[in-house]
Formats: sequence, C-alpha cells, structure tokens
Amino acid sequence: MTFLRTVTLSALTLLSLVACKSIPSYSVDYDKANKEISGILLNDEQALLIGQRFVSAFNTMGTVDFVKNTGRLYADHLYINDTLSQFSTKNELIKHFEGMNEHVSNVSVKLISTTHTQDSAYIHWHMVYDFKMFGATKTMSSYGISQIKINDKGLIVFQQDYWDPANGLYRSLPYVGKGYSLLLPFKR
Repeated sequence: MTFLRTVTLSALTLLSLVACKSIPSYSVDYDKANKEISGILLNDEQALLIGQRFVSAFNTMGTVDFVKNTGRLYADHLYINDTLSQFSTKNELIKHFEGMNEHVSNVSVKLISTTHTQDSAYIHWHMVYDFKMFGATKTMSSYGISQIKINDKGLIVFQQDYWDPANGLYRSLPYVGKGYSLLLPFKR
C-alpha cells in the first residue's frame, strides 16, 4: 500500500511539474520569438559580460536578494522559455522566481563558457542547489546553456534555456524520482 501511494503521489507530482504551463507550440513560439525579437549585435566581451551578470544574479537564488537581482536583468516584455515554463512579461517571470525561490537554497552557479552569434549570447553554465519538496531536501546538479539576447539598455529580451530536466531535476526529486524511474525505466 505504501509503495502504491508513493508511486501515485510521484506520478501526480510529475504530471503537475510537467503541466506548470502547457507549451504545445514550443517550436513555433521559439521560431517566432527568435525571428521577431532582436538584440544588439554582440562581441566576445559583451557575451562574457552577459554570462557574468546572469550567473551572478542566479547565484543569489534562495536568498532575499534573488528576485531583486534577477529583476534587474530582464526587460518588461520578453520571451523566456526555461524548459519547464514560458513567459512573455517580466511580471509573470518574477512571480515564477518568487515561487521557485521558496524551494531552493545553497545555490552555486558556475559560468563554464560564453560564445555568441550576431545578437545571441550562449551562456554555458553548471548549477548545483538544494531543492526542498515534501519536507525532504535533495542536492541537484544540472548543466545547461542559455541563449540570451539583450536590448540597447542591457536588459534580457529573449532567453531560451537548454538543459535536461529529466536528469537535472525529476530523477533526483524526493518521491518523484522513483516514480519517474518506474515510468521511464529504459534510462538510468
């Protein structure tokens, strides 16, 4: 009975995480935003600066300063897809960050490298953090790349995150990880 309850709870939690916001047209939305939203043309130094600002702000996740610090990075109207959710306004994004901030602590984000093509900076990062869910805390680790465009004021107007939520989050969550491995046993 306990096993069945754990599996059921894990499956429901996994479904709720996946359903944070339904993004049925992710590819269409990305293509449209990438074509319509232009950033300033970048050089190596600017791409590095974007990466440093991004990592610096996200290193404060789990603290009282996180929402304020990230709020300084983003324009009022934007396109952001963090793989789990998609936002078009800074206000929506800030609400998301406020909720996320309640569940994380001991965050460490390291900048691995930066590169750029025209108006897009590609920020390669590694994030380690403690995530609290269902009264349990688990240390998570994930690598990713963020494609970022900034406007002439230095604010992010476009961000597409590329990371693996299956291995960087779901499989490590308390209770959910077991359910996830039962649902998708072919990848361990």
